[in-house]
Formats: sequence, structure tokens, C-alpha cells
Amino acid sequence: MPRTLLIVLGVVALALVVAIPIARRHMQAETEMTYKHGVRAAFAAISAMLAGSGPVLAVPPTTIGVGLSQPTYFLRTRTLANLAAAANWGASDHRKLGPEEVDNNGNIKRVPDGVALYRLMTSPNVGSRAVTIRCTWKGKGIFKPVGRRVQNVSYGTRTFTLTMNNDQSGGQSGGNVMLNVASVDPSDPIRDIDCREPDLPANARFDPQYVDSLRGFKVIRFMDWQNTNQNMPVTWATRRLPNAIDTTNADGVAIEDMIALAKQAGADPWFNMPWNADDEYYERFARLVHDTLPADRTVYVELANEVWNMAFPVSRQALEEGKAAKLSSNDYAAGLYRYAEKTAHVMDIWAKVYADRPGKLVRVAACQNGPSCPSEVLGYRDTARHVDALATAPYFGGRLSREPFTTADEVFARIDAEIDWTLDLALKAKEVAARYHKRYITYEAGQHLVYRDQALEEQVERDPRMYNAYKRYLEIWRTKIGDTITLFQSSGPISRYGAWGLVEYVGQPLSEAPKMRAVRDEMAHANGNGTAH
Repeated sequence: MPRTLLIVLGVVALALVVAIPIARRHMQAETEMTYKHGVRAAFAAISAMLAGSGPVLAVPPTTIGVGLSQPTYFLRTRTLANLAAAANWGASDHRKLGPEEVDNNGNIKRVPDGVALYRLMTSPNVGSRAVTIRCTWKGKGIFKPVGRRVQNVSYGTRTFTLTMNNDQSGGQSGGNVMLNVASVDPSDPIRDIDCREPDLPANARFDPQYVDSLRGFKVIRFMDWQNTNQNMPVTWATRRLPNAIDTTNADGVAIEDMIALAKQAGADPWFNMPWNADDEYYERFARLVHDTLPADRTVYVELANEVWNMAFPVSRQALEEGKAAKLSSNDYAAGLYRYAEKTAHVMDIWAKVYADRPGKLVRVAACQNGPSCPSEVLGYRDTARHVDALATAPYFGGRLSREPFTTADEVFARIDAEIDWTLDLALKAKEVAARYHKRYITYEAGQHLVYRDQALEEQVERDPRMYNAYKRYLEIWRTKIGDTITLFQSSGPISRYGAWGLVEYVGQPLSEAPKMRAVRDEMAHANGNGTAH
């Protein structure tokens, strides 16, 4: 027997002597972790040790996706064509409105005595100083626009036209325009409110400039459109319906509208299934997507969002459910195992619907960046059989947010090392995915710099060196990791709570948006289109 083989067998035997008792002890503490899995893990570790490094991983072609910012009036991003959408009704006496006053889609049913209902309008995109807006509705009542930005109002039958001051230099001038309803006829209440420019087609659901801003992204993730992090309960009967004007509460934007945007933008949709839904909802959601999304499109589906992250209500719910089911004596593990268990169940429902074209369905298990969470989730029972991809969020720079920096120079002196650190963790997560023959992708990605000093935040985010950071980050991904990288987020302003948008507002010149300029340049390599200009 060759000496090399004897050495290898000796190392294997020694490793098993150590690994088997460990695996047995793990089985005693966590009954769901099988002895077989422990031995497989030992062999994987031995193979990596003998090779002198981790396994050789394939680097598939990169595709770039983006997570969409929530369609809401305060982000300086007009998503919907209807400027009356992307908000919710409030009451002048601050009471909480119920279904007897406003239905799930934002139609008014009743105005309480002595109270006015109001909602804030979205502003048109930056670029025009004054915009003519025409509002129409059905029903009877006292309905008017209010605010210092409102000019030249003229009224007609169930309509009014106004000029909106849209000079947003130095910020929105005079606050938002408010739509005010003082009373309604209960037998014919105000409903189907629509406010837009007279030359914008009445059947346009989305702002055309917003749709254009998404072109080139191969995947669009709808997590914030679905109001996922609020962890609200939903049934098929109570879900949001198409063309609703309330979009930021309950279950967010209607499924039909999300499908329509994916079709118009030429992208594959990524949906987040609500934790607190039933099997009927999951199946009918899947069926609606299957039957209305073009058959050549791929759909990504994920359960909830960041169930590993205890900052979110869903994570605490999963933990309690896992503890109640005695899935583990360790609280954190119990939450992860409950996530794995429910993920397998929900993904089986989707797989049944997509049985005729399984290659167009990507069932995602999401984890914290690094190898620990992926090992627990994919290694739990047979979870790996029920998913197609592992996703993490390899943000860079988060550790720098704890540093007492005062200048952008200090931040950028450390950026390259942070990029290397986070992508090294991503490679370790990819190794776990490869062990189970799964794709490795991201559900979110990009910079994670959050400074309470907003002036510093603005300085860093707008610095030309941010282009270099994103370009390097994306080049390393393309050459060493590959597959789908979904960046966070499509647009959003800079604040003391971070700067998540690739642009601060739709239509921002690329010369002022270093992150998006780097992304557009990288698309020339990754997606084969979308060069910067």
C-alpha cells in the first residue's frame, strides 16, 4: 500500500476517532442532528485539510439584482403613477382607523363626526419646478388638496386640478401636499382616488421613469414592497388587491402589481412569503405567479426575511415556536430549526405548483453571512432537499460604523480590508452551499456604513471613492464567487440611519451617484448590458 495512502487513511481514522464522539454528543443534545451528518461533516473537514485549503468552487456567471425600496411618499422616489398612493389614511384626532372607516385597499367607507381624514401625496420626480396634477375619484363627499405647495386649484365634478410646487432644491419646499376628506356620503363614499399628470395614461400603474431605472437588473426583490418586516398576518381573502392606494401597511403591494412591475422591467421577481399566512395563501400566491408571469421567467421565493436576526418580530416568533416544539435546548438554534422546518414546508407548496417547470423556481434559504447559520439550516433534517439556493447578505463596512471617524479619508482607508473580510465570509457560506450542491447567492448586499453624524454620512456616500469601493467589491464577486448578487437598495435618501439607496432619488445623474455608476459599469461584465453614461 503506498505510503501516501497510508498517511491519508491514518488521518481519516484519527479524525473519526475524534469526530464520532463529538457527533454522538451532538446527537444527544440535538436529537435532530443525525450521526450521518456528523460523519459527513468530518470527512468534509478532512478533505479540506488534506487539500491545504477549502474546496475548489465553481464561479458561475454573475447576474446583478436589486432590492426595491418601499413605495412610500417620503423617500423622494415616485414608484407608482398615482400620486395619491404610497401612503395611508390618518385621522385629524389621531384615532386609529378601522375597517369600518377605510377598507384594506384605501377606499373610504365612513368619516367619523367632527373628524377629517387625510393622506400625504407623493411628489413627482425631481426635475420640474411646477407640475399640473389632476385628481379624480368616485363617490360623493368633501375632498380637497391642502398645503403650501398647492396652487391654482380648480374643481369639477368628482375632480380637481392643481399646480404642485415641486421645487425640491435644498429639500421639499413647504412639506407634502395633503389630501383632505371632511365628509362622505355613506351610500356613495369616496373611493378609487387617482392623482397624476393629465398626460400620463390613466391605466399606467407605475411611474415610467421608475420602471426605466430598473432596467438591466436581472432580479428585483420585493421584500419591502410586501411589508415583510412587519410580520403581519394575511389570508387570501384579506390580501391587498390590485391598484390599491394603501401600500405601506398590512401585506403591502398587491401580488398582481408586483408581477406587473417584474414584467415591465424585464426582471425575475423575488418574493418573500409572509410567516403568518396559511397554506391556501402560499398555494394561491404561487399559482397566481405561475399562471401570469411569462413561462421563460424565473421566480425566487423566500420565507419571511432574516429570521436569523433577532431585531425582527418574525425572528422572535420563530424562536418561541421552536422552543415550544422543543426543537433544540439552545434558543437561537431552536429559532433556526423552526425556520428550516417551515421553509421546507412552504417550498414544497411552491414546488408542487411549479412541477411542470421546476427549473424556473429558485427556493431560497437565507442566513447570516458566514458558515455557521448555513450549516445549521441546511444541515437540519432534510432541509437541503427542499431548497435550491442558499443566500446571505455580505454587507461591507458595518464594523466601521462603530469607529469614531470624523472624515471620509479615515473611512476609505479601511474599506478594502472590510470588503475582503466580508467576501471571505461569503466564500465560507458558499462552501457550505456547495457541500449540499446548492447555489450560493445574496438576498442583500452592498455597503453598511451608518453614522449618526449625517454630514459625515453624506460625505462618505457621495465621495468618488465609493465608486472604487463598489467596483472592487463587485469585481471580486464576479471573479471569485459568481451567481446572483442582489444589492440593497434601489433608491433612498441619505440620513443618520444610513444610506441604502444606490441613488438618492430616481433620475439622479450618475455623476452624483457613485454606487449606481459602479453598478452600471459592472453590468457591462456581469449582465452584458447597462454601461454607465
